[in-house]
Amino acid sequence: MWKIAIIDDDFQVVKGLRAAIPWGELAAEFAGEAIDGQAGIQLIREIKPDIVLTDIYMPYINGIEMIEQLKSEGFAGRFVILSGYNDFEYARTALRLGVDDYLTKPVTLEQIASVLTTTIEKLEATYLDRLENGRMLNSQSEIEWLLSLLNGQEQPQQLPDNLAFWEQSKHVAIITEISWTERIRGLSNADWNLFRFAITNIVEEIMEQEEYSFRFVWLFGNHASLLIQASSDICEQTIQEDTRRIGELIGHQIMTYLGLSLRYAAGSVRSNWQNIKESANEATRCLLEQYEHVIEGSNHSEEQQSSLQDFVQRVEARTPVIHEKHRKAVQYMVEYVHQHYAEDITLEQLAQQLYISKNYLNQLFKKVTGETFTNYVIRVRIEKAKGLLIEGKYMIYEISEMVGYNNVPYFSTLFKKYCGCSPSELLKK
Repeated sequence: MWKIAIIDDDFQVVKGLRAAIPWGELAAEFAGEAIDGQAGIQLIREIKPDIVLTDIYMPYINGIEMIEQLKSEGFAGRFVILSGYNDFEYARTALRLGVDDYLTKPVTLEQIASVLTTTIEKLEATYLDRLENGRMLNSQSEIEWLLSLLNGQEQPQQLPDNLAFWEQSKHVAIITEISWTERIRGLSNADWNLFRFAITNIVEEIMEQEEYSFRFVWLFGNHASLLIQASSDICEQTIQEDTRRIGELIGHQIMTYLGLSLRYAAGSVRSNWQNIKESANEATRCLLEQYEHVIEGSNHSEEQQSSLQDFVQRVEARTPVIHEKHRKAVQYMVEYVHQHYAEDITLEQLAQQLYISKNYLNQLFKKVTGETFTNYVIRVRIEKAKGLLIEGKYMIYEISEMVGYNNVPYFSTLFKKYCGCSPSELLKK
């Protein structure tokens, strides 16, 4: 639930807002109130709300001063100003402070609902960025920072605090590509996301056995980058040899466990983190040379050659990397379904775990996987049931319960819809 606090010296305004805000629709709750900026600071420090609705003209400390103080303390919540005065200077200051909206009283119920909906969507996007990388940096998620570094569109000027060790490190970039085979082209979006999740796990497991620090980030489509950091006292030749060994090992493990072919190329070792893009560009050029060799060959269809040429053109044109936001949230949902398919799984449960509204999460899942969450759960259960039926060890009613359906006729109906035959018909085959 998103926590919303109200700071206003007019009790009637506070009372009206509490009655007007559609708490249930927003998956939000009233977190507290204060009648002036000084009390507001104390309240916000204690309850740490996600959104603060505040007036400007209040006793002791006004709304702008309160926001400035809280911002200086690192408060990361969102502010919406509801002012009885349309003051240009205050509005300009509010804009500088990053206030989400500035409304002049009186406001309509539609305005309040619209502004809060938009603000919560920003909070959800921020949370998903945090979830995607497991931690949040001062200004942006690490994944965005790394993509900015590799993309070069907005070259970062300084290192995030948790990457300060990069100043004393040597760096090398590896660009990887999963071969776009018939098997990959036939995958659904959901299954492709599962493959990417598994590939990431394999890379991380391999690198955790190495003495090097690393960051692995997906770029676009079937391409990713592994950034390796080495101690400054390790010679470049050793780093290059280890890089080749790591690339070969990753390719071998991905083929062994996933049956996928991986192509990779590494750039040269760089002593300055700001030159990581140059190392990545060198790796990309090596991949391009491999592509050009493949394109010139005669064993590939026009569709394959067109796909390869398209990639070459995109990289040569320095097309910005596509950042797939929200991937981690959906991957978590997919993994959860595969682990808990026998249980009563609801979107409400996952929404509470991820601190994301149910409706937003459902839209997000469909956007990433191409199907609704409910349909995905059914499909996973039916596939599990199909495997159990083929084993021939269990009765139909037992399998129905094992995959989460206590109502056997309903299970049989779903099974026939998805498999084209009933469970009993499959057993006879």
